Amino acid sequence: MQTNNIKPQYGKVFIAGFGPGNPELLTIKTSRLLDIADIIYHDDLLDAGYLDRFSAEKVYVGKRKGRHSAKQDEINSLLLKSAQEGKTVVRLKGGDPLIFGRGAEEYYFLTENGVDAEIVPGITSAISAAVDAIAPLTSRGTSTSVAFTLGHDAQNNKLPKADTLVFYMGATEQKKWAKRLINEGWAANTPVAAVRNASLPNKEIRRYTLEKLVNAQEVLPAPCIVIVGYTASDNVKAHNRKWLYTGSDINNFKAEGIVIHNPMIQFCKLSDTAIPDNTVKSLNIYDRIVFASPVAVKFFFSILFNNGIDTRSLGNIKISSLGVATSAELKKYGLLVEPETKHNSSQKLIEKFAAKGIVDENIMIPCSTEGFDQLPAGLTNIGNSVDAIAFYENILPTNAVQHNLADFYGVVFTSPTSVKNFFKFYDNIPGELEIITQGKFTTELFNKLVVKRESKYIYLG
Repeated sequence: MQTNNIKPQYGKVFIAGFGPGNPELLTIKTSRLLDIADIIYHDDLLDAGYLDRFSAEKVYVGKRKGRHSAKQDEINSLLLKSAQEGKTVVRLKGGDPLIFGRGAEEYYFLTENGVDAEIVPGITSAISAAVDAIAPLTSRGTSTSVAFTLGHDAQNNKLPKADTLVFYMGATEQKKWAKRLINEGWAANTPVAAVRNASLPNKEIRRYTLEKLVNAQEVLPAPCIVIVGYTASDNVKAHNRKWLYTGSDINNFKAEGIVIHNPMIQFCKLSDTAIPDNTVKSLNIYDRIVFASPVAVKFFFSILFNNGIDTRSLGNIKISSLGVATSAELKKYGLLVEPETKHNSSQKLIEKFAAKGIVDENIMIPCSTEGFDQLPAGLTNIGNSVDAIAFYENILPTNAVQHNLADFYGVVFTSPTSVKNFFKFYDNIPGELEIITQGKFTTELFNKLVVKRESKYIYLG
C-alpha cells in the first residue's frame, strides 16, 4: 500500500511497460508519459532507437552483451534521486513491469521513501509470442490454465502445474527443459512453439514436439519465448481433431490432433496383508509370470521388494509381457522381455501361446482386484493352470474432469476398466464421436454398454 507521506516537492515516477519490443504495441498511456518525461531510465528495448523522438534525458540501466546490468539498489537510488529533484520520471521496462520485471520492488522502494509512484502495464512477450505462433495460451476444452516461468535453470527451477507452460529467459535451456518435462510425465508428442524476437519483423518461429526438441541439433537463441502445450501445434487439422484419452499412459497413444488426458483409471497399491502368502514367498510354484500392463509390473516388484525378495527369485521362472510399454517397464527392473504382442491385446497373447504350444504350465498373472475375465480363462482353455492374483486396485480418479464430449473428435479406451469407469462418469457418449478401442475385450465391453451407435469404432487389436 502506498504510504501517506508523499513529498509534494518531489517529482513522480511512472514504472511503465514498453511491451515486447515493437513500438506499435506501446500503450497510449505510456506513449503520453514518454512525451512529458524529464528523464527515462530504460532497460534493453529491441527498438531503443524509438526513444530518440522524445526530448527527455535517456539513461540505460539494462544489460547488453559484455556489460553487466546495473544492480537493483543502484537503479532504485537513481529513480529516487531524480524524483527528489522534482523530475517526472519514466522507468521503462521491456514487457510488463510485474512479469519478471521487478516493478513492484521499485514501486515499494519509492513509496516508502516519500515518492509518488504509479505502475503502467505493458504487453508481456508471452502474449506477443502466442499471437505470432497462433498458439492460444488458453483454449476451450484444451488449455484451461497457463503458467509463466523462468527458464534459465532447468535443473533447479520449480516446474509449475498448468495445461500450457511459457518459459521466459530460457533459450539456452530449451532442450534440458524438454527432457525434464518428458521425465516428469508430459507426453513426448506435446507440441512446442519457440518464438524469437516476438512482435518484430525479424521474428523467427520454430515448431517441435518435446521429443523432437530434445533431439534438435540447434535451437533459437535469445531473446526467445518457449510455449509448451497442445495449443502450440500449427496443424489446423490437429486443432479440429481433439481426442479424449482415458488410459493411464498417454505416451502409448499417438494420433494427428490434440490429445487431452483424462484417465478413467487410478491405480492404488494393496497392503501386503491383502496378498496371499504364496504370491511372494512361494514364487517357485509358478512356471511363468505373465505381466499384462506396466502398472502390474510396478506393483508386483514393489510388493516383492517390500518383502525383502529381489529379482533373483525369478531366475527359474519364465516371464511374458503383453505390450511394448509393459516390456519397457520390465526393463527398468533388469528384465529384457520381448512383448508377445505390441498392443495390449489379451486375445492376441492367448493366440500366440496356443501357437507356441504353451500348455501344462502353472501361470501367475499379477492384476488388479477386478482381475481378468478373459486372459486367465483363455490361458486355462489352452491347457494351463492360472492364478490371477491382485496386487493393486483400480478406482475412478477423484480428480477426473467432466469434459464437454461434444467438443471432441473422438475417445480412446485402453481397457475394459476404462470403459466401465467412463460410463460411470458420463451418462452417455455422443454418437458422432470416433471411438478407438485397444484390445478385443475392450471393444466387446464397449459394444455391450453402448446399444446403438451411428459411427464406427477403430479397433486396435
